Amino acid sequence: MTKAHIVNHTHWDREWYFTSADSLVLSEQLFTEVIEELLAHPEATFVLDGQISILDDYMTLHPDKLEAIRQLVADKQLFIGPWYTQTDAFFTQGESILRNAMIGIFDSKKYGDYLPIGYLPDTFGFNAQIPTLLNQVGFKSLIFWRGIDLGTQVTSPYFKWRGLAENREVTAINMPHGYGTGMLLEASSAFAEGRLDPAIDFIAERSQTEEVLIPSGNDQLNIIHDFSDKIAGLNEIGQHDYQMSTYQDFIAYVETLPELEQYQGEFREPKLARVHKTIGSSRMNIKVANYHMEQKLLKRIEPLLVIAKACGINISERLLMLIWKKVLEGQAHDSLAGCVSDAVAEDIMHRMKEANEMADSIENTIVKKIADDLALTDKEVIIFNTELTVFNGYKTITVITETKDIQFVNHRDATIIAEEFVAARDNIMQETPNGNIFIQEPGYFILKVRIAVELPALGYKVIEFANAEKELQTIVPTEAKQIGNENYTLVFENKQLNLHLASGKIIENVIQLEDIGNNGDTYDFSPLENEQALLLGFDHARVEESPTFSRLILTATYQLPLNLEQRIDTQETGEVAVELTIELATGSSIIQSALRVNNQVDSHRLRVLFQTDIANEQSIASLPFGFVTRENRDVPDWEKNYVERPVNIEPLDKSVSMSDEENVFTVLTKGIKEYEVSRHQICVTLLATTGQLGKPDLLYRPGRASGDTTKRGHVFIPTEESQLRGEHCFEFGFYVAEAAFDEQNTAELAAAYEQENIDYQHQTLNFFLHRIDNKIQKSERLLNLAQRLEIIRFPDNTLVTACHPSYYDADSWIVRVQNPTKTTFPLDTSTLDLSKVIVVNAIETRQEQNFEVPAYDSLTLKIKF
Repeated sequence: MTKAHIVNHTHWDREWYFTSADSLVLSEQLFTEVIEELLAHPEATFVLDGQISILDDYMTLHPDKLEAIRQLVADKQLFIGPWYTQTDAFFTQGESILRNAMIGIFDSKKYGDYLPIGYLPDTFGFNAQIPTLLNQVGFKSLIFWRGIDLGTQVTSPYFKWRGLAENREVTAINMPHGYGTGMLLEASSAFAEGRLDPAIDFIAERSQTEEVLIPSGNDQLNIIHDFSDKIAGLNEIGQHDYQMSTYQDFIAYVETLPELEQYQGEFREPKLARVHKTIGSSRMNIKVANYHMEQKLLKRIEPLLVIAKACGINISERLLMLIWKKVLEGQAHDSLAGCVSDAVAEDIMHRMKEANEMADSIENTIVKKIADDLALTDKEVIIFNTELTVFNGYKTITVITETKDIQFVNHRDATIIAEEFVAARDNIMQETPNGNIFIQEPGYFILKVRIAVELPALGYKVIEFANAEKELQTIVPTEAKQIGNENYTLVFENKQLNLHLASGKIIENVIQLEDIGNNGDTYDFSPLENEQALLLGFDHARVEESPTFSRLILTATYQLPLNLEQRIDTQETGEVAVELTIELATGSSIIQSALRVNNQVDSHRLRVLFQTDIANEQSIASLPFGFVTRENRDVPDWEKNYVERPVNIEPLDKSVSMSDEENVFTVLTKGIKEYEVSRHQICVTLLATTGQLGKPDLLYRPGRASGDTTKRGHVFIPTEESQLRGEHCFEFGFYVAEAAFDEQNTAELAAAYEQENIDYQHQTLNFFLHRIDNKIQKSERLLNLAQRLEIIRFPDNTLVTACHPSYYDADSWIVRVQNPTKTTFPLDTSTLDLSKVIVVNAIETRQEQNFEVPAYDSLTLKIKF
């Protein structure tokens, strides 16, 4: 007889094929019943899905329930948090996963204690660094479902899971049959014999334990009423010992077991449950927008808030949290994956829009207030560096001026790379103390200027320009068909792009595009049977050059089958126009690229193919604080053992590389999250468009449709917006060297590729370059700021993943330094006042005062201003 720990819970999708507004209506009824049932049955317990956002939503309707909820939490009947939302584990950055826990824990505390478990019951697989991230927020255990291959990766569903570093681990509890194993619980022989006992037997056989976990709940399901009575009834009927329990009680049992198995690696196997291996390219507009919001918060807003506080400008961290919440709502596993209805996709993008507007307004407020205090003239520009190392290189700044006849003092290589002229306007009102007058407003230029500067670490510097006798130099078109620098030459010849290395090695056709039909849905790409992919080149090239960098611009227009039906039966076509801009700067080892796509066809997958000339099918992809190596594999007769085809299509964080002992080819991406290594190529997916939420009987996923669309009484849901017609821009860079792959160097390349440009000019010609510029009032209180500020400085190779104000102490701020390599190193603290520094974890709990940065991990510091 096996003891079954039965835990009553609900899994609560905030949005899916229904919106978060729909979900709120459902919760108003259901959560009220949960509270009433728990109050009436003090022995009962209930888990509210491990995400605090759904309780916060409910509390906007029922603030009167606060004391009852606090009491239930204190009595350990109701378990809430620890996450803000049920996070995706592949397409978010590691810092976003940490913010999800940090904000979830912060918000949970207003109700009392939080569930101290990394509870992620429905996430579509897990990156190999989840144990490391969980340790960073104080979690020592994880409960999960998808991605595991029992019998191959581990024998038992209860084991120790290690991150990339051996001393970063959690007690892992897998639910082989999912979070709905014991759903619809009732005291009947039919339930015991048909659902419950077979699951208990399956788990007990594989775990070889005397006790097993049975979650009892499902999507949007209510609390089980009279739970203890039903458990008592089951004990009279069934074959096992059934006990009402909690997740914490079961984890405590597992941790008493001797010699738990140990596993290191990712969970992405579609063995017992679908993980949707090709979902990384579904609704790419959401994924790209999410990446840019993450970058704006991590690289601009958070460090700018630290600079602002150091300058005496106080903007509440609660505003920052509110922005993060709007982003995190779109990072729930269904939302960010893209397997949602069009109505939900619109909601996600609207929240991104709101988050973007608030972030821009915070930035505008900070930079203008600093410029006001400095009393900058209209010929001075303040440039910010939000990195914690000195910057020495090129920044792109925006300057508004009535003429291009200018020069930058001490900056001779400043170059105009883009310009817009705004014509003069008549009859413009100007408000004066003597009343309103009407003037002619002069015409002016909005110039994007690329300029070489050295900037202090985490701070700013003011530079100036002056009138000159000739125009500032600009980038100009040439008749050339190639660009180059010390490291590379890119040549467009015979309608193909060839890469020449400084050594003389040539990689032919280094970039091509590939198109194929997509018979899949918003969960999975799936090809049409026997269709061959089309290889697409470029038709025309033009070159623009300046003394310090150049651009090669390739264009083409393709006539492609209009939709799936046209791919099969006829040849009616639609147009896909592309423009690939490749930039190569003096001294740069990164070839920066942007591909603009005007998509006017449906149900297809578009990829960019990088020819590497490296003869293996192994890839090295980045993930939080490290890298994972993957080998291609062929699985014959996969239908016998897998619920979807285990294709070699994989996720990446910021980079993917191919390498041998003498060569490396690295692709860096901005929001592109899916790749495949095939035939010496890195194939990066740009679009995989479709018109259905879920479809059955796919080539890559036979059988039922994913989601609820093939359940009795459900219908197929069209998603025309996921066809993604219209304009899209995809940014990527690549690096090629005759050297082996190096973890530190690759992480530094990714950090350099993500450098931000933040600047501000105090001028009177255009108050709408920044949206609320004219509404930000000048402070009467002088801050007495200097024209140069440096708050802190780390050595040049230091990789900082977080710099933000403390969530708990108004006079402190947080720095997180990562180590993406296998070797622990001591952090150089020579520039720090150690009397103001303590070592903490991500939720600001004090740790041992050790300034070593562990291998494949990070070190978090809390610093007093």
